[in-house]
Amino acid sequence: MIFFNSHKKTGKKIGQAMRVELNRPFHALGKSLPDNFYTDEYIYGYINTSITNLMTYVLGGKDWSPQKKGECIIEALTAIDPSNRLLDFHVDNSLDPVKLQKLQNSKNFKQGMNDATTVIGVIYGFLKPDDPDPILQKAKKIAEKTESMSGMFGVKGPNEHLGGVVTYLTLMAYIKKKFKVFG
Repeated sequence: MIFFNSHKKTGKKIGQAMRVELNRPFHALGKSLPDNFYTDEYIYGYINTSITNLMTYVLGGKDWSPQKKGECIIEALTAIDPSNRLLDFHVDNSLDPVKLQKLQNSKNFKQGMNDATTVIGVIYGFLKPDDPDPILQKAKKIAEKTESMSGMFGVKGPNEHLGGVVTYLTLMAYIKKKFKVFG
């Protein structure tokens, strides 16, 4: 059986899940996302890397053509932000070598990428249990003392609870500090 456009459906699925995760701290407090949320370098790095890692390593896109991968990414970005500010930011940075280089050199962008890699790696078991990542080690200690956080963050995978703790220590901590969410 042939499935046409399944890569686009995969992108939409990734985007819908990420939209919920990214909006959760704001909606829980009855707040709207700031206008600059999706263009924040950390948030963009986190989103970009999450989409790529989920598409490539979790949802079967590793051997897709560059066109299919691109279409999947566009669907995900559109599902995350229906206003298309995120997609416009992505296209603008992807097509301008100077902007792309500046972004790739950004400390916040790199941190967002690293944090997303850690979260996905933990949830889906790609990181070894003895990985020395300091966030992972801190998350393990917290996870041992807490109930499941997977429901709070909507993650699904073999290590949902630990992934929820890592999400709290990385993405949610950044959102709290940068966007003054949670007080």
